[in-house]
Amino acid sequence: MADVLIVGGGIVGLLSALSHTERGRRVTLVDAPAERPPASWAGGGILAPLFAWRYPAAMNRLTVDGPGRYRALVSSLTGYAGLREDDLCDSGLWVEAAGEECRRALDWARDWGQRCEPRALAAAWPEAADRDGVWFPEVGNIRNPRLLKALRARLADQGVRTVRDRAVALDPMGRGATVVLAGGERLSAPSVLVSAGAWSSSLLSPLGVSVPLFPAKGEMLLYRLAPGRVPTIVLTENGYLIPRADGAVLAGSTLKEGDDSTHPTEEGRRKLEAMAASILPALADQAPEHHWAGVRPGCGRDWPYLGEVPGTRGVFAAVGHHRNGLVSAPASAEFLVQLMNGETPFLDPADYSLVASPS
Repeated sequence: MADVLIVGGGIVGLLSALSHTERGRRVTLVDAPAERPPASWAGGGILAPLFAWRYPAAMNRLTVDGPGRYRALVSSLTGYAGLREDDLCDSGLWVEAAGEECRRALDWARDWGQRCEPRALAAAWPEAADRDGVWFPEVGNIRNPRLLKALRARLADQGVRTVRDRAVALDPMGRGATVVLAGGERLSAPSVLVSAGAWSSSLLSPLGVSVPLFPAKGEMLLYRLAPGRVPTIVLTENGYLIPRADGAVLAGSTLKEGDDSTHPTEEGRRKLEAMAASILPALADQAPEHHWAGVRPGCGRDWPYLGEVPGTRGVFAAVGHHRNGLVSAPASAEFLVQLMNGETPFLDPADYSLVASPS
């Protein structure tokens, strides 16, 4: 029997598994990516929340050091499954902001110790449509699909067992729980983590947990340009462009709450093409190379639920990361693994705890 059973193979689940193995724990990972693809495969990989100053402190505590955490992670994983150092692109982040919004951004950056300065977009990128904004030079982006492949390769080397099946029920024990799989197999462990994204509610609700989760579909495009043609991440109110080191440029993202489908749509494509051309007019004459969709773990509040499930011993959950799962994953995983191993957590558990449903 494993020491730790993790349900969900997205970025939080994988990083939690890695941290447990580094403590000498035997880990089994349950994942069904063909049926329920993790949101962290589909996203753009910006290493900051979108308009970070609009979020509460509880989210900023999980994300503010995300770029530094990812630099250390990529350094440790380089070479696994072809991961390269430049898969973390130190592009910087330009955010559209004028007037009061600009002042809020600068105040936030000062309070949280982030480098930031006012900068018109055309000053850094003459080819773009000009607008006012702020520049975060230390925020980049991670090529998330390659990172997740590297994490899976590293976990396999560490002896982590991966079970390709869908969890359909969770039966708490005196300590830990038994997870029932769609194929009929039953897996038990004294320590269990539910981190199954938008589909976590089906496992937690029968345990009497009230968490306002919902699926939120997002679509993305990929353009192929010359390396450096888009010099920085550009974030506007209507969407963003994300440059990779090799010239790939991602355009995103749509948002449709309540939709758990993963097929791209013509409507989504048209919206994203128009948004991309509004930032870089030359894209109006270029067809995107790829179009895909993913499902985010939407949440009724602006920061995730992380902690032990009320009424259980040894059953934990990491849910509700919504649009910030990737950037907050290293801190979320560290916090959860500390709780699961009886260590002193670096954050206050009360800020992230789950809530029992009213009786």
